[in-house]
Amino acid sequence: MNLDYLLFDIKRTLRNRRVLIFAVLMPLVLFLIFGASLKESDTEAGISAIAYVMVSMAMFGSMNATMSSGGVIATERDGGWNRTLRLTPLKPQAYVMTKVILSLLLAIPPMLVVFLAGMILGHVHLSAGQWISVALVSWLGALPFAGLGLVIGYVAKPDSVQPITGLTTMLIAAFGGLWLPVEQMPAVMKDVARLTPAYWTGLSSRSALSQSGLDMHALVVVLCWTVALGFIGLRRYRADTARA
Repeated sequence: MNLDYLLFDIKRTLRNRRVLIFAVLMPLVLFLIFGASLKESDTEAGISAIAYVMVSMAMFGSMNATMSSGGVIATERDGGWNRTLRLTPLKPQAYVMTKVILSLLLAIPPMLVVFLAGMILGHVHLSAGQWISVALVSWLGALPFAGLGLVIGYVAKPDSVQPITGLTTMLIAAFGGLWLPVEQMPAVMKDVARLTPAYWTGLSSRSALSQSGLDMHALVVVLCWTVALGFIGLRRYRADTARA
């Protein structure tokens, strides 16, 4: 990883304040909408329903923020930035790693805002250990979507990357159980849900709320999704720069 390039990318991303504000406000509004009608005594899948919604919306916020990197990549490709990078010592692995780390940094603000709303407005009561586990697992659960953002950024054209990213995010969230608990879905949709990374990231994050602790199987599946999508993103970067 090249620290100078990472700092440059962070400064450039922070200039686009509209995207950052949207990434933070959207999951917060959804949490308030879905969680407003819930009582503290309501439960879902054996845990507090408001906490269930809080984690789901935090995951949606982190997923939405990390996948937004695809738009940046598509714009860089269109502007010839990749051709410029070929003249530098920056290696493909370093470029991809920089984009992944940037995506993870973008995932932090929407998650924190939703968690704070859950604590203050939703009266979610967790132990310090649970808060740390939920936050850490939810944050690292954004990794597969950072890889997916890379893939979309190298497949889609600049004028279509935003609609593709938005539609993909909504579909993955809906079929992955972030809008509606998988337990309430028809049997066919339950099978479809298990084919999405959102199902496993949500399952691993919410498992930190249960008495049984983290779901290690879900964490392994999330890792597999991360490796697979990261590998595809790296291959697409190499193929794109080879044509440049």
